[in-house]
Amino acid sequence: MKDKLSEVYDSLIRNEYISSTTKITESDEYRIKFYEYPSTGDKAGPMITIRPLKAQNDAYHGSDKELSIQFWYQIDVEGTYRTTIKQIQSEIKKEMKKMGFAQSDGGLDEYFSDTKRYVDARRYTGNTTIYDTEY
Repeated sequence: MKDKLSEVYDSLIRNEYISSTTKITESDEYRIKFYEYPSTGDKAGPMITIRPLKAQNDAYHGSDKELSIQFWYQIDVEGTYRTTIKQIQSEIKKEMKKMGFAQSDGGLDEYFSDTKRYVDARRYTGNTTIYDTEY
């Protein structure tokens, strides 16, 4: 069985800009998490959270078999510098496009004064290629 969340994560850390801005100093870890960013996590730099918006679903059928799977994700980028999070989101969009995802409606573009951080959240939807259904 394959895991699309891990595939998205791996794609993001292979991107030079994303990995360099989210890497935790002197560690093999990144500020990229699934579902929610832990309150005890390293918040010294930009943070990325990958969230499924819906459970994966069959996209196409043929001969009573699923032929493709559809995924919906929201990817949040949070940080203290607005231009940095915008550049990270631009790189994320490129990586998601390589994986067959398109940006969809919805999301968030806000500054939160209580945390003094900017948040840019974008939503993506995409299908696997035909016969790639082992998720």
